[in-house]
Amino acid sequence: MGKGSVIACPRGRDEGGIVVAAEPGVPLLGSSLALLSAASLAAAPAPEPPGDGALPARLSLAQAEELFLARGLDVLIAEANARGAEGDLTAAGAHPNPSFQPTLYYVPSLNHDVLYNLAPNSATTSTWGFGLGLDDNAAIEDQLSGKRSLRIEAAAKALAAARFSVADVKRVELAQLREAYVAAVMAGLDVDAAQETFTTFDRQLALNRVRFAQGAIGRLDLSQVVTGQLEALQSLAAARAGREQAIATLAFLLGARGGRVQVTLTSDIDYRPLPSLDSTRFDALVDDALALRPDVQIARKNLEQTEVALRQAKRALLPDIALNAGYSEICSGATCSSAPGFSAGLSGNLPVLYQQQGEIGRARANVEAARRSLGKAEAQVLSDVTTGYAAYSAAKEQVERMIPGELLAEYKLSRDLAQIQYQKGASSLVDFLFAERAYVAAELEYHQDLANYWSAVYQLEQATNRTFH
Repeated sequence: MGKGSVIACPRGRDEGGIVVAAEPGVPLLGSSLALLSAASLAAAPAPEPPGDGALPARLSLAQAEELFLARGLDVLIAEANARGAEGDLTAAGAHPNPSFQPTLYYVPSLNHDVLYNLAPNSATTSTWGFGLGLDDNAAIEDQLSGKRSLRIEAAAKALAAARFSVADVKRVELAQLREAYVAAVMAGLDVDAAQETFTTFDRQLALNRVRFAQGAIGRLDLSQVVTGQLEALQSLAAARAGREQAIATLAFLLGARGGRVQVTLTSDIDYRPLPSLDSTRFDALVDDALALRPDVQIARKNLEQTEVALRQAKRALLPDIALNAGYSEICSGATCSSAPGFSAGLSGNLPVLYQQQGEIGRARANVEAARRSLGKAEAQVLSDVTTGYAAYSAAKEQVERMIPGELLAEYKLSRDLAQIQYQKGASSLVDFLFAERAYVAAELEYHQDLANYWSAVYQLEQATNRTFH
């Protein structure tokens, strides 16, 4: 098994359902931990297949990415916003519906005498009429003036920006997800290291109790080992808490709901060189980021949209001219006139008191703000790539010094030799304690260096919108 992997361990589980290494036959506190771990395993319910909001019992990094893309909350929100922008585009291209105005009027016979100056007692009938009107609601003018095409263009820019927003959420949060996965794996390795340290001190304490009872060592040696064991137990508790927090962060990014998460992480995150990254020049990384990053594309689309909005504001100076046509007919009694009436006309506002000065001024200011935002996004690209590249170079150099088989292996060898020599009486307890703590510190440093390395890789991938791992 590589240093950077977490796999299922048949020797026990802690109360959180995360793998721990419980050695059989550990004396004193170690044996108590083993019994508690075994009891927790026996009481644990049978695993169930993951449903909505649940995580699988075993989770690789690739599976975590698939789950995030399928149900990550921010991704789902961004996709919903993109669908809303699609609806806005459909609405922008719609033609106004024509309006239809039917009318009916009636003049009773009593008023008919007066209106038409008829002589008294003349034969009179009531008069009634009807009319039909049709108005295009400026649909023809809207098309000919180009206002509709400008609305469509602005909505299309907004839709493109919304779709780039989906890609940007994936770019940013996939990097966060990968870092959270690495952090959770590292937290599990820290638990393993703390468990190993505790087991070492626990066994040494059992041996020293026997040697103290035989008078081979003094009370000071026994006290120092007891102190070391208790410190190791404290470190183990802190490491377990850190692992729980790291798992909770990962579960949140995956949209897990419904209770405490119990998952075993299976991906190997050992150090490995990345030729595709190492062979790419810094300037090429910046160029790729400027061309590929969705946030830069969003800023460009926003600028284009504000430019279209400025043209819309200027085009709004043209009045909305509606065409209307009408038909009417007058009837007397049951007989209608044989000469119906027709009408046609235009209607619209006259831009004599206000000429869109406010809207045009606001649109110009929006264009300037969008242009500045694009410049800021491009400057952010340079900053992100510079920061990520520096972090990657430093982390790569540090982790290569700590590769197992080299410096870390030397620390472990020193610890093992010091323990053997102390048990044989060939060295002091101080030498053993120093070697043990130096090895633990080196192992934790390696875990941190490895986490920093992959974190820098993912940050650089986020900065360039490229994949190197």
